[in-house]
Amino acid sequence: MNTGTDRALTELIERYEHAFNTNDAKAMNDLFADTPVFVNFSGNLVKDKESLHRAQSFVFGPGGPLEAISVSYAVESITHLSAELAVIHARQRTRRTETTDNDREDPMEAIFMAVAQRTGGEWQIKIGQNTPVM
Repeated sequence: MNTGTDRALTELIERYEHAFNTNDAKAMNDLFADTPVFVNFSGNLVKDKESLHRAQSFVFGPGGPLEAISVSYAVESITHLSAELAVIHARQRTRRTETTDNDREDPMEAIFMAVAQRTGGEWQIKIGQNTPVM
């Protein structure tokens, strides 16, 4: 385990969470490599950064399905494939308020898997998949 690298990978997921919760499609898109592949929560496959940004702008935009949703991510595992490549698995959960019924099923619970690639000293998401927990 590389503590410095693991911290940098955890921070990548923290920045992803922040972009999600602030509906910042540009900030989220900036976390991805130039040629990403992403399977979203609905199972749609997106193969380029421009298409990914369009999809992110839609879901986070006014009236979009994620506009009023807030989530948290907890990194559950990091697997190092090489010095420049790692797989991160994080659990996504809906952030609840004190008025939310905590006993109901979480419609946003998912496992977010990201293959992170370090390019020029910066970690970016090269491949991602957000799989709902049933």
